[in-house]
Amino acid sequence: MKKILPILLFSLIGLTGFCTTHVIENAGTTFSPDNITITVGDSVKFNLESIHNAVEVSLSTWNAGGTTALSGGFSVAKGGGTVLPAQLTVGTHYYVCQPHASMGMKGTIVVNAANGITENQSIAAISLFPSPAIDFITVKGSNTMGVAYSIISMDGKQVVSGKLSYAETGISLRGLAPGMYYFMAEGIEKKVFTVIQP
Repeated sequence: MKKILPILLFSLIGLTGFCTTHVIENAGTTFSPDNITITVGDSVKFNLESIHNAVEVSLSTWNAGGTTALSGGFSVAKGGGTVLPAQLTVGTHYYVCQPHASMGMKGTIVVNAANGITENQSIAAISLFPSPAIDFITVKGSNTMGVAYSIISMDGKQVVSGKLSYAETGISLRGLAPGMYYFMAEGIEKKVFTVIQP
């Protein structure tokens, strides 16, 4: 037992020794740096003035300069804080300062897998069916596990969001008005589908 303990301790130190904490600060109403690339297992520390926060948002919210937090995304209070590796899964994380998003205070964190391949690079083409759809739509593709998606109405509003969980993921469309919608997922071009009344 006495021999095992030092080996275990050395192993734990070795595993954590390769993880890095990256620092993002604010320069006025911009993040600095505003775009970083890290490796899975790394942390990100935000050193911010007391009037700034950092909240993860969807791609559509980020593009629109919006402030609606992504369900399950990270959130750093005004003044800063640390985002832990558990909240930084492989892929691209979009974030904004909610008080200053309309002024363009936003950034991205790209998390690479340990082998250096980003989730965006590994995603194959997807298909959506059925279209037209009634109560649900199925997303089929390879290497899509954990990929964030959004369904956007034609007027640019995000109406459904979440993460893909399997090679075939069913998404409920209940409550959506009939019409055309965009399906968007990281690394995948927009797909258009139609919802009809049952």
